Amino acid sequence: MKIVSLTIGLLLIAALAFAEPIYTEGVSKQVEITENGHVQVRKAIRTYKDGVEVGKTYQRHVLAPGVDTSEEVKKVKDIAEVAWTEEVIEDYEALLEKIKRDRDR
Repeated sequence: MKIVSLTIGLLLIAALAFAEPIYTEGVSKQVEITENGHVQVRKAIRTYKDGVEVGKTYQRHVLAPGVDTSEEVKKVKDIAEVAWTEEVIEDYEALLEKIKRDRDR
């Protein structure tokens, strides 16, 4: 009985190893800039089975003006570079200082 189970298990593993993948993933990004210069990034991860979309999930993150974008994709880096002028970064830093002063009162 153990030999039969082991043989069936090995056959299943071998079949899975040579099977073509059924699922593939596609990723797209949506990038928005808010009034105060934040860059909002939404990543949609689509899962396909045999060419038909069977699922979709979203991930979001927000970048404040002037933060490090070295880990971002080129599209996000390029948009941030254009959106984050010196004036935008200075205005954002001034806003943070105002919030800190108001909080410390």
